[in-house]
Parts: sequence; C-alpha cells; structure tokens
Amino acid sequence: MGHPMAFTAFLSHVGAPVERYLRSQKIPVLCNDPNMFVPLSRAWSFFATTARHEDPMLGWLVGAHVGDHNLNAGLLRKLETTPTLFQALQRLVQMANSEASHLQLGMHERGTDVLFYTHYSGMREVSGYRTSQAYQIGVILGLIRHFLGQHWVPDEIGIEHSIAPAVVEEHFPGCRILMHQPIGYIAVPRSCLHQAVHRSIVKMAVADDPVLTENFDYIDTLRAVLKSYLPEGYPSARFAAELMGVSERTLARRLSACGMTYGALIDEVRFTEAKKLLLKPGVRIEDVAISVGFDEQGNFTRMFHRVSGLNPREFRKAVLR
Repeated sequence: MGHPMAFTAFLSHVGAPVERYLRSQKIPVLCNDPNMFVPLSRAWSFFATTARHEDPMLGWLVGAHVGDHNLNAGLLRKLETTPTLFQALQRLVQMANSEASHLQLGMHERGTDVLFYTHYSGMREVSGYRTSQAYQIGVILGLIRHFLGQHWVPDEIGIEHSIAPAVVEEHFPGCRILMHQPIGYIAVPRSCLHQAVHRSIVKMAVADDPVLTENFDYIDTLRAVLKSYLPEGYPSARFAAELMGVSERTLARRLSACGMTYGALIDEVRFTEAKKLLLKPGVRIEDVAISVGFDEQGNFTRMFHRVSGLNPREFRKAVLR
C-alpha cells in the first residue's frame, strides 16, 4: 500500500476525487498502513486511471512530491547508517530484490558513472507501467539526494517509454532524458559514490571526528574505540568485545540490532579514517593502508572500493577536483 498511498497523498493535495479512484480499482479506501499488500495489477491500474484523468505526467509529479519521504522509516534508517551512497544503493538493491518477486533493481557500472536502474521484466506494455516507473525514478532520486543534497540533478535519466515527459525539464533542468531504454535508470557519477548522508538532512551516521555528547550511542563508542587500534592491524571481534566489556555474542547481537555486522563496521571505521588521510598532501596510499591496519595495499584498495565504489586514487582525484 505504500506506493498507492504516495499517489493518494499527492492527489488529495491537488483536490482530486481520491476515494472514487480507489474504489473503482478495488484498492482499500480505509487502509492507512503502508506495509499492507495489494495486487500489483490493481496498483498499476490505479496509477493508469488517475494519470489518464488527472495528468499524464502524474508518476513524475508524485515521485518529485514524495521523494525519499515515502520510503519506509526503518528502511531509511538502515540506508542512512551506511558510510557511503554506494553502499546505501547496494543495500537497497539487496533488500528490494529479496522481497520483490517481479522488480529488478540494480546497479550497472559504466565508465565514469553508475546506472541505478529499475525494471519489471516482460511488463513494459502493461497499463500503468510507465507511470509506476516514473514514480520509482523520482523516489530513487530522492534517496540519492539524501546523500548528495536536495538540489542535485543527474546528468542523465533513462526511461523505457517512447515519449520524454515535459515535466522533467522543470524538475530536472539540464538533465538528458533518453527514451526507448531497456531499463529505467538514473546515472550517478562515480565521483559522488563515496559521499555520506548529507549533513543538512540528518545527523551524520558516520562522523569523521566523533564527539562525546548525550547522543553518543553504543555504536559511536565502538567506532571511536576501534579507531585507536587500527594502526596495530585488524582488531578481531573477540578483541572488540573485550574492549567493550561484553561477550562476542553480545557484541554481535547489539550490532545486529542496529542492522550491522562487525565486518561492515570495521570497513566503515577504516574507510572513514582513510578518507581523511588521503586528502592530506604528500601522504602515500601505501602509508594510508598501513595506518588503517592493512599489511598489503591491494587488500586496502579492495576494501576501499567495496565501501565507496572507487579505488583510493580515483577518490583522491575526484575529491581534489
């Protein structure tokens, strides 16, 4: 119901007869729980009907109206805890593909950018498909702006439909719209993938320099403690548990409650410290690797790419530019 509810919120906002549309397509009128389910065919039929009677650009308008605000709050918190946009998009792909039987959500690396795409195989001609895809692209863009700022505009958007919507020029000025694409997508420059949640939106999930405040939680404390031991090599989960005065099992349980694993946390702490060191003039990459606990530069490079989608040299070049 989360997706139809995004449409009903916008339609109510513009004064459309929402209840009539819902009843005509056999969508529950009194259900206010976004986690309840309705058949996909019914939802798409609702999208197609409202777009036909209200505005053919409705999917784009709804996507721009609700953006990432229509994401499940728990899901959004999990995405915010990732250290980079790259990992947030990866996590969204994993979660969506594990829960949706038809939707194909993914990332495709392409030279200087990455395509974050959405596609329903074999359903392009189904009524409501293009409205649904336009809405999804808008929501995905909202998530990306969660990390890159609310005024970020992609250089390129691909759609499966044959007509470029006029409303896109208003909402995405200067963006290329390519039609007849095999998937719907947003092109994200690789140079942006390392960025964390935008500070103006939420408290930084991964602080570069943690400060002890009343908001300093268990995970913040663990990050700060582990950071001190990085130059000595990889701090094992058993070692971390001893530092925190708990069993290894308790540590794993507390991390799991926050949607994290110990390996992901170590990657995050190493990556955050490495970012700062890479921006210092004259510091060699091999020295950065040693400073964050790697004996081999190759292993460091693989960790850095796993978190940010960039290798250390690409990151340094992108940020300094």
